Amino acid sequence: MKLFFFLLLSVFLFSDQQSKIKLLPPTNHQIYLGAFPDFGGSEDEVTTGKIRDFEALIGRSIIWACFSNNWYNGIRYPREHIHAIHQAGVIPLVRLMPRSSETQGVAESHFSMQHIIDGDFDGALHQWARDAKQDGIPLLVDFAVEANGDWFGWSGVFNGGAETRGYGDPSYPDGSERYRDAYRHIIDIFREEGVHHITWVFHFNLSSFPQASWNQPKYYYPGDDYIDWIGFSLYGAQEITEEWEGLAFSTQLAENYRQIYAVSRNKPVAVFEFGVTDGHPNGDKAAWWQDAFETILSNPYVSFAAASPWHENWENEDGTFSLLRVDSSDASLEAFRHWVAHPVFIDSLYFSAAYYGFLPAIYGLLLE
Repeated sequence: MKLFFFLLLSVFLFSDQQSKIKLLPPTNHQIYLGAFPDFGGSEDEVTTGKIRDFEALIGRSIIWACFSNNWYNGIRYPREHIHAIHQAGVIPLVRLMPRSSETQGVAESHFSMQHIIDGDFDGALHQWARDAKQDGIPLLVDFAVEANGDWFGWSGVFNGGAETRGYGDPSYPDGSERYRDAYRHIIDIFREEGVHHITWVFHFNLSSFPQASWNQPKYYYPGDDYIDWIGFSLYGAQEITEEWEGLAFSTQLAENYRQIYAVSRNKPVAVFEFGVTDGHPNGDKAAWWQDAFETILSNPYVSFAAASPWHENWENEDGTFSLLRVDSSDASLEAFRHWVAHPVFIDSLYFSAAYYGFLPAIYGLLLE
């Protein structure tokens, strides 16, 4: 049955290359469930088996799996990773990560926003786009996540920050303007190559670091003409040494939801990353899950179209561990499985009708 789906999809993919394929939000207030299903510390150890293991663990399927396309490995279309995810019957969510290393908290000098704008990597980006077009697998693509944070080298704080006289519009903060224009430049390249099967994602951190007016997510936004989905990361304490108080999902959303609508009121909204560590001396992970899912399912601020937990453990520099996998404890897994079994989370996918026609109605059946 899965082979039949791939053959049918291929017929559609090559029958009308000018039609746009975009992932649409679910109808009737339903929600997609995606995930980062522990593709390793480099976020690119992608296998079909890891997706299937995660789905077995949580007792249901996911609709996308995200991974990082790290540019320190070269700016190349990650065909093997995309096919591994596609083979699992899941949409690849590719995170373009313009970094020379995984070191955080320092400026990225090689893959800087200005170098992208100046066209230094146009040749590789055009080839990426051509390879994606030839492959024809529908993708979600995210560029340089959480740019309003201060940890990644592409962050606004490292690309001009609050200055306004070093680049572009003298009334606009240079740090965010460079990011915005770099992202626009990449999308323009894909458009020039006739790539129409990518759903473009703008992914910010719900809380800005630093919390300065110039660093608001809205200043980074490429615009509704470029972006199909918007969304954010929202974490509780990720280390046992962090404060637990004040980092409930509901608390953070209530404090920051206006940032979402300042970006756009016209696009579907996803929480692209969320989670919390286990083993915190002042916290209960199962209770954090409960608050998070209750808020996602019903809140007065945001109608969520998708939710995507971050499923990974790692060791910190001080020797402690961040335990964000959903199975970090029996209590955590039980709570997570309970909430994702809610009927609001659906397996059916909705693509732009101009391309798929009847496919949204049968997609889930074809992937059984």
